[in-house]
Amino acid sequence: MYYSGCCSISAYSSAMGIILQEIILMLVISTGSLSAEGRLFMDVKVGRSAVLPCNWKTILDNLSSDQKPHIEWRTLSETVFERRGEEHYEGEGYEDRVDVPEDKLKKGNCSLVLKEVKAEDAGVYESYLLVNRVKRALSSKRVFIQSVELSVDDSSGVINFPSPIITFTILTIILLFMQCFIDPL
Repeated sequence: MYYSGCCSISAYSSAMGIILQEIILMLVISTGSLSAEGRLFMDVKVGRSAVLPCNWKTILDNLSSDQKPHIEWRTLSETVFERRGEEHYEGEGYEDRVDVPEDKLKKGNCSLVLKEVKAEDAGVYESYLLVNRVKRALSSKRVFIQSVELSVDDSSGVINFPSPIITFTILTIILLFMQCFIDPL
């Protein structure tokens, strides 16, 4: 008696299509750079450096020629870093570890460089451009630029399991392959 099983060419082709879709989904999810609400997600290991991306030119094409870009990076509870020209402020606990290079800031790159990342650095960081109001030169308005959620991996040699979505994807792929080898009764 001839048994075709589930792995005929069309079934095999269909299974491979599903597997390919799952792999693509897994790659998109694992890179996870931009969510629906515009927040970037970054992972960094303890002791390494992180560059939290920011570009103020996406918000404001140009500043008046006499105005220096004034950038502020904040967490939900405190100011982490602020720069206007040569003047800068480093928040408590961030001293000598944070910077937005002045030369890059003038060109629109307001990315925050965070050195020697600590576990307690994990959290949401937001960048703002402070712009002088035209009618009231003494006051300024804060213009939101970017939100970055920083995850810090403080494990040292411990095996990290993949996210539940990746685990589900891998298990789905395994089950699809196993289904081809199970003999139906």
